[in-house]
Amino acid sequence: MKKLIITLKQISILFLALTFTGCEDDDTVLPKVVANFTYTINIDTGTVTFLNISENANTYEWDFGDGNASTEINPIKVYSNGTYTVILEANNVAGASDTFQDEITISIPEIVTIPISFDGVNTNYGATTFGGASFELVDNPDASGTNTSASKVGAITNSGAAYEGFYFDLGSPIDLTTDKTIKMNFWSNAAVDILLKLEEGTGAAVEVVASHGGTGWETIYFTFDSDSSYSRFTMFVDGPGTTAGTFYMDDVMQISTTDIPCIETNLELPIDFDCNGIAFTDKIVGNVSFNVIDNPELSGINAEESKVGVITNVGANWENAFFNLDTPVDFSVDKGIAFKMFSDQALPIKLKFEDGTEAPVEVDVNHGGTGWEELTFNFTSTASFNDMVIFVDGPGTASGTFYIDDIEQVAGDAGTPCEAEAMQSLAGADFNLTFMSDPTSSIIEDGGDFTWIDNPDFDNDINKSCKVGQITKLGNNPWDNNQIDLDAKLDFNANEGLKIKVWSARANTEVRIKLEEIGTPSNNVEQFLTTTVTNAWEELTFPFTSADSGKFDKIVIFFDLNANNTDTYYFDDLMLYGTGGGTGGTFDDGLLTNGDFENGAEAWIGNALDVQTEGDNSFNFANVTTVGNAFDVNLSQVVEIIEGKNYTLNFDASSDGNRTMLAGIGLNQDPWTNDTQSVNLTSETQSYTLELSSAAFGGANSRVIFDMGADLGVVVIDNVSLFCNDCDGGGGTGGSCPAPPAGDFITDGDFEANADCWELFDNGGSTTISTSISNGGSNSGQIITATGANPGLKQTRFGAGTIQPNTTYEVTFDIIASSALVDGAVFQAFTFSEPEDGSGLPATQHVLIAGDPSVTATWVTRTYEFTTAANVDGGLSLLFELVCGGAGTCGGTINIDNVSLKVK
Repeated sequence: MKKLIITLKQISILFLALTFTGCEDDDTVLPKVVANFTYTINIDTGTVTFLNISENANTYEWDFGDGNASTEINPIKVYSNGTYTVILEANNVAGASDTFQDEITISIPEIVTIPISFDGVNTNYGATTFGGASFELVDNPDASGTNTSASKVGAITNSGAAYEGFYFDLGSPIDLTTDKTIKMNFWSNAAVDILLKLEEGTGAAVEVVASHGGTGWETIYFTFDSDSSYSRFTMFVDGPGTTAGTFYMDDVMQISTTDIPCIETNLELPIDFDCNGIAFTDKIVGNVSFNVIDNPELSGINAEESKVGVITNVGANWENAFFNLDTPVDFSVDKGIAFKMFSDQALPIKLKFEDGTEAPVEVDVNHGGTGWEELTFNFTSTASFNDMVIFVDGPGTASGTFYIDDIEQVAGDAGTPCEAEAMQSLAGADFNLTFMSDPTSSIIEDGGDFTWIDNPDFDNDINKSCKVGQITKLGNNPWDNNQIDLDAKLDFNANEGLKIKVWSARANTEVRIKLEEIGTPSNNVEQFLTTTVTNAWEELTFPFTSADSGKFDKIVIFFDLNANNTDTYYFDDLMLYGTGGGTGGTFDDGLLTNGDFENGAEAWIGNALDVQTEGDNSFNFANVTTVGNAFDVNLSQVVEIIEGKNYTLNFDASSDGNRTMLAGIGLNQDPWTNDTQSVNLTSETQSYTLELSSAAFGGANSRVIFDMGADLGVVVIDNVSLFCNDCDGGGGTGGSCPAPPAGDFITDGDFEANADCWELFDNGGSTTISTSISNGGSNSGQIITATGANPGLKQTRFGAGTIQPNTTYEVTFDIIASSALVDGAVFQAFTFSEPEDGSGLPATQHVLIAGDPSVTATWVTRTYEFTTAANVDGGLSLLFELVCGGAGTCGGTINIDNVSLKVK
């Protein structure tokens, strides 16, 4: 056994020796790894199936060329279109490896979608045609215009039928949420309309027509008013028509509407400042800084992003933006111009048209200072004009930045048509300058530039004339004026004086009429008055006496004498008035009666007052013999002065010697609170103007006073007038309440900015300005009643001449019952004339609503009429009252809004 083991050992040793000897003589060859693969492609899906044909390998690593890898033997890979290098590394357990790579191209046929260039090599541009049209891809047949590239284009051939066309069902829908415009290049050799319709969407189908000019390749745009998405793109070339022929399209894309380039270059209406093809800053000049910017105030009526014009005022008079229009504005049909303007200041805006077929025209409209407001300017002209000028606060000095947008010509508000003048006379015997015909040749310009123009403000009760005179001061001298030479001297025996209608944008404008003798300017007489309204027509009356008769044949007109400005004023109906003889009974131009001491001079009281007649001419005046008592008021008249207002007192006066007289206004009772001034009288009659204030007194027992002083003698006074400078047409609500709108007697009828002009009477209930309920604004007047209560809202108009006797007035208001009126609660509104009678009640009362608990829970408008009594003396109140007197439980709440009180 042991021998056997030894033998086996020997044999093993021998075998190993032989083995090692063999290795040294001949290497052993192992199997070689060979990497390789083939593949198949599904061209419709981009799916690649790889077949691994590698040899002598048992592990694999794939690099698909798109950043992805795999260790599968035969992987399947889905590609998107493109060219990819695929690498396979094959390995075996002995550590041998090999690599193989191949390039594959994936070209999945694409469904047409926006943008469309017709150059996609793998895109299916097959369109579905209908109605006889055909569609195919061709090489661009005319590389010019807006499409100069040598590329594929779509060719549309019409057979000549109506509504023939084609459509694409898109691979991806067109989403109009943000970008609403489709742009394309289109070729036609004749002018034609193209209709683009979007269908199969999340909303109703939409369509837009674009016009082609017929000049070959042009870019056209289709802008849609939709926020939906659509999958079908349908086109008709001359949809409803029968145009035959071949047309081409290319480069269809979706863009933002703001990216549509403007090809216009002319400055013409309408103007929205969004056209980048117009050189606005070159064509809009003037003496303001003008620019075009993105709208910085996206609010109100102009909240959309767009371009706007910027007007920057530095604070000079007559700053303007001057538009050199390329196309004239023709007013033969549409007579209105409207635009949006942004301002945080309330100020007048003047729009003027020049360089036309007639004289320049202009209209003023006030901006309320509330941000973006639309202003409309109504013209009466039938001419056309090349230049448009915008003045922001023309005659004023407002500085700041203002924005303008969307300037357009509109039909305009015809309103009340102007009234054509029926006659005119420039003769001294019956002088009546109505501007029926052009009087330019008869008007001398001495620093005042005169123009015969259309009435810029004829929709009113003062001056409806179609033609007026315009005077623009040149600022050469403080005494800039205009003169009219007459053919005869003015007769103030047959006439009482001169009247003139004036319009001024400047508050408290002085208007001076001076009469001279031609060739002898030292022989003259003059009077002046101050306007009481702004941006409105007003008639002024200048009475002259027989002492002025037969002396003067030249009329000189001054606006704002000694104010060296360049303002513009209008005037009309400068004429002789009256029949002479002192037949007038009331001095109409003021707050007092018989200021010319004609009939009814008993309104005046005084010591040794004697109304004198001047010779045979029957012109009267006050002839007062003073009694030497410095504390006697020698001449006065009771008037109704409003506390806190400013007044102008005008009068003519002379004396038999030099003396000092006090003149003014005051309270006709103890304590004797007055505002008077000293005037120096001589034997020569002079005209005096005193500016007075009633800061510390007022009421029905006020007066105008003349105190002749302590010297004995005679004082002559005539032509007395008293004007309230800041009242609303002869009266007001007192305090600082502004004047009501033209034609209305109510200030702040909508209870907004000046609601404190309403007097609130609680009377056991409650009244307030409500901010929680209104009809069109922020506020309303609210009345809440309870048992035994009579709360109300009241506003009073007073002052001589404010309310007329035997006149029908109309009150309109909105009303709502915000809680039920129960148990006999009665709403009544009434007006009454002042003064009150002895019982404290109004002398005349007009009940408009009585016993009416049925006001509704929604806003309703009510209109009522009333007629004033024969004894009305100028004052009138409007009272809304909710009455809940007597026993029982009653109550309720009403709100009042949008109140107006007007002459019927």
